[in-house]
Amino acid sequence: MKVIKEILTCVVPFIVAALVWYPFMAIAGANFNPFEWGRDDRVFYFILSVGFGIMLLVRVMHIEERV
Repeated sequence: MKVIKEILTCVVPFIVAALVWYPFMAIAGANFNPFEWGRDDRVFYFILSVGFGIMLLVRVMHIEERV
């Protein structure tokens, strides 16, 4: 059970980041269909998702240290 919790702790922030940044990409000019995105849109989405995921992961790890 502990291993599953650790895996979810590491993976969930990246999933949440991707879901959160998707609407922002649509506002920034990307189409709602990711298959029609250009290379620049995909790179921008990737950078934002990874950055936001890392921020969420750091937050989750910081909270676990306090508990």
